[in-house]
Amino acid sequence: MRGPSTSESAMAFNRDLLKNLLQGLRARAEACSFGAMSLHERKRAVKRSADVAMAAARGAAAGGARARWPKAILATAAASSVSSSGACKARRGRCKRVVRRCASMKRTRSCAAAGSAAAASSDVARSLVRRRTMTLRKVIPGGDAAMDEAALLREAMDYVVHLRAQVDVLRRVSAAVQRTTFLRDPAQSMGES
Repeated sequence: MRGPSTSESAMAFNRDLLKNLLQGLRARAEACSFGAMSLHERKRAVKRSADVAMAAARGAAAGGARARWPKAILATAAASSVSSSGACKARRGRCKRVVRRCASMKRTRSCAAAGSAAAASSDVARSLVRRRTMTLRKVIPGGDAAMDEAALLREAMDYVVHLRAQVDVLRRVSAAVQRTTFLRDPAQSMGES
């Protein structure tokens, strides 16, 4: 698990992440104007660009070949770019399906909880670990590949370390954009007309 831990490797990772992020956002802006997108679509485009930039920066770092999540993110991005071919499309029906699925899962959980009261505590603990492991496999890109629990936890720790670095870089970018907006027109930034 080689994350951006030392200051030199962290700076190199952050530099690569920022460079890849800016390139991805430029490419996205050339494919489809951000002004023509809704706020949700812009947010999704920035998130996708940030994830791809993080995966590319992690893949370029030393030890990047060992982690599976960068490969999974890059493979997903390549598949989605081929299928969408640069078109700006919203997927509004997807959100409704997720809400319906969550509601039905809550109903089945409450019914199952009543029947599992008589189960042994070790069975319950095993079931909880299994369920949480499956959830973790869904959250970590590339986690659905055959891995034992120790490898899955190492992958998750590596992913979280790099997500934290991604958040730091995005906060710096956001602060820089806010500063340049404030410097361009201080009266408008303060809410005055």
